[in-house]
Amino acid sequence: RKAAAARGPPLMRGAEARSAGARRIAASPARGRQASTMSADTVVVGGGVVGCATARALAARGSSVILLEQNQLTAGTTWHAAGLLGTLKGSSLITQMAAYGSRTYRAMNDEATGKSLVGWANTGSLGIARCHDSMEQLVRQRQLALSLGHTQHRVVGPAEIKEIHPFLNLEGIVGGVYSPDDGICNPGDVTLMLAKEARAAGAIIKERTECVGVTLDDAGRRAVEVRTCAGDTIRAGNLVLCGGAWMKNLSRMAFGENRMPVAMMPHQYIIFEKTEGVGNHLPVMRDIHHKYYLKPEVGGFMVGVFEGEPLEHLPELVKARNSNAVPMPRNAEHEVYPESFEKAGRWLEAAMEHLPVLGEVGIKQWLHGPDTHSADHSPLIGRLPGADNCFVATGFNSQGIQCGPAAGLALAEHILDGAPHSLGCDFSAAEPSRFFPGLCEDASWVEWRAAEGYGKTYSVHLPLEVFESARGKRFSPLHDRLVGQGAVFGETYGWERPLYFPTAAERAGAASAPSPWEDACVASPAHGGLSWRRQSAEYFEAERRECVAARSAAALFDLSSFGKLRVSGPGALEALQWCMTAEMDRPVGTVTYSLFCDERGGILGDLTVARLGPEEFYVVTLAIQPRKVLDHLTRVAAGVGQASPRCVVDDVTEENAVLAVNGPNARAVLSPLVGGPLHNEAFPPGTAQRVAVAGVDLLALRVSYAGELGWELHCPAGDAGRLHDAIAAAGAAHGLRPAGYFALLNSLRVEKGFVHYGADVSLTETPLEAGLGFACKLKPGQADFVGKAAILAQREAGWTKRLVSVRLPADVDASLFGHEEELLYRDGDLVGSLTSGGYSHTLGCPIGLAYVRGPPKVPLDWLRAGRYEVEVPVRGAGGNVELARVPAEVSHRCLVDAKGARVRGEIATDAASPRTPLTLGQSATPTRAQDAFQ
Repeated sequence: RKAAAARGPPLMRGAEARSAGARRIAASPARGRQASTMSADTVVVGGGVVGCATARALAARGSSVILLEQNQLTAGTTWHAAGLLGTLKGSSLITQMAAYGSRTYRAMNDEATGKSLVGWANTGSLGIARCHDSMEQLVRQRQLALSLGHTQHRVVGPAEIKEIHPFLNLEGIVGGVYSPDDGICNPGDVTLMLAKEARAAGAIIKERTECVGVTLDDAGRRAVEVRTCAGDTIRAGNLVLCGGAWMKNLSRMAFGENRMPVAMMPHQYIIFEKTEGVGNHLPVMRDIHHKYYLKPEVGGFMVGVFEGEPLEHLPELVKARNSNAVPMPRNAEHEVYPESFEKAGRWLEAAMEHLPVLGEVGIKQWLHGPDTHSADHSPLIGRLPGADNCFVATGFNSQGIQCGPAAGLALAEHILDGAPHSLGCDFSAAEPSRFFPGLCEDASWVEWRAAEGYGKTYSVHLPLEVFESARGKRFSPLHDRLVGQGAVFGETYGWERPLYFPTAAERAGAASAPSPWEDACVASPAHGGLSWRRQSAEYFEAERRECVAARSAAALFDLSSFGKLRVSGPGALEALQWCMTAEMDRPVGTVTYSLFCDERGGILGDLTVARLGPEEFYVVTLAIQPRKVLDHLTRVAAGVGQASPRCVVDDVTEENAVLAVNGPNARAVLSPLVGGPLHNEAFPPGTAQRVAVAGVDLLALRVSYAGELGWELHCPAGDAGRLHDAIAAAGAAHGLRPAGYFALLNSLRVEKGFVHYGADVSLTETPLEAGLGFACKLKPGQADFVGKAAILAQREAGWTKRLVSVRLPADVDASLFGHEEELLYRDGDLVGSLTSGGYSHTLGCPIGLAYVRGPPKVPLDWLRAGRYEVEVPVRGAGGNVELARVPAEVSHRCLVDAKGARVRGEIATDAASPRTPLTLGQSATPTRAQDAFQ
């Protein structure tokens, strides 16, 4: 505090301090200059690190590029970044992007001297843990990196931590992970070097040239021209928006609405005076418990804080911009905000306690500048839905410098190849279509979510935690009834969805200190109820009851949040045949499981399609995908000459509610309400019929994501309440129990080997690798579809990974969660990692799904001949985190009911009593997703 006070008034720069003398750029041609018309394959708007990286990647492949920067390169949010290049991350996407960025900068050296041209220094990184939960998080991140081929990270104890960082007080530290190959760089230098290399490859970069207008085609789907403040017009083949803090302005200018759910969350760091013995031989240290990082900075230390309560410390100007009351001014370059000791607060005080030397030197500089955060703490990278040639990259959540080169590469491959592929990682978490459009314009929602993500940047993220703030935006018609049944909710695509139904005693036992982010309008999982050990979590017993009901009696799921689209018109069949991998020309009344792929054969998503008439189809997809599917179908239909009105695609998600009744007693529950037979002959599996249930006219689909006898009942939203009540009353005598998404997604569907998009399948997997070849038209004479040529070529050449089911012993004290953090070994060699993890309440053991890498086509004989182990964190003496390799069973078939008899209603009620093992399937009958329709 004394150091801050001695420095005098806070430094204030930016638009407000310079407004009187700021030089304005005219929106019309300069005097004496004629406006010009140019053309480029791609126009990039924004000259920060991502924009320059995109121009570089496109130009390197021979594409003509013009980059427009309204101020100077780096002048937005790039210039004040800390320049940390760490590669220990919480997701495979950010891990791979950060690793690519680090490799790119490391290679930017002077050819003559070998010295770095961008301030690269190999400092290494050190993540420290002050509790066993944070230690497990670090270990799991290390395992994730190892699964992706990054071997540098190693677990270290307090003694080695002292050797690595002698200035650090060891009190309270239980361990850490050291990453010796990590480093730091100068953000301004790397951006200018990217720009230099882009120019050398032919890109044109125009500084002080604002984009003031975008002309779309008549359909509003393609950008055809870009206008500049100099009066020039650029005919654009593609448009890329990388405008950082100005993205909302750019979106409204181009499309008349904001499609970017991002908000400003300023970040502050403090640079201390030089300290003897401090240099780039010391690692960047991160203390997630106390929310700060420590970086060597020109002979001294820099401390950056991700405070836990950012909204309390937002400058009023930033609040106004986030609320859309004031637009981001064009000339707000190199903007900084007043320094704030209160913002740094106890986190800075903790850093000074942990490094006593900080109290012995003065503060050289405070720097408090802008940064752009997304509404779910994952960036937006890719094509905007509803726009055929418009792409974006924004919301990098303080990781833009390290992810910049990879984002540029990904955008270049989106434009030139249709999808990113060189990094070999799943970009589904970065798809711009993952946000419900109505929430993008909800400024309060965006700010709260961005703030929550920022405030939890340095936190222990326990499995299955949810965003807590700004809830209650979209409700199922059954929401009040679910509340009355004690449901605990999570949020997806704005929808409040029931996760599990605990007892009052279980809920009370999980009570913990209130979260500052908790929105009281819904019940979220209690922090005290989450755990790295599934059996200790609040939800475990509730999940068990719900799974047992689904396997031995009946369970009722509210699936109203599922995306639902109606595809109709004389061109509907042709469009769907080309778009979908599965055969669509099937009889009216059939339900078909299908994928949709890109040209490279990568999986864009999976869904079910019910044919309701010769020219009418009903598509059911994931809750987060209706916008993506609608956009994809619209584009594909236009590509085969079946655009509207020949093929009309309508999103009917909110018109229809969905209740799913699953379990061996499902037929007994529903038959009295239907007033007609529901046996296999009258209502076969994999079919759809319009029926009346309890007097409610609806569409019934004989499918089950739980892998049980069951029906999905799609009814008008207004009738959902009375339909629910009638089913609940009829099911009381048959053991019917309400069930949530934890039981469905983390246990039942994993038992059946059903894939989940974004976890088990993505653009980085093909149908053959995922065991979904049965869902593709690959037989001679069958219709063509997008990606078919690539899939056939892979079938001929052979694929080198295969999706398998994994089962651990019942007596092992280990929990599986997937996300590539649990490693799979075959005969001692690392061959894969788990994409999904859960617990089988049917088998009484941990289970999961994983990809096994092997010889071409991963032959079954080779698969069966191996001895398998899963390496997973466990707790040793005193709760210490240890890595253990646990024997595992691996099968190319699902773990429960591999013959699909239960879906057909051919299993007796008591055949799946809790914890009674069922036979592992060895039948030749197709399994996994196909079981749901048999």
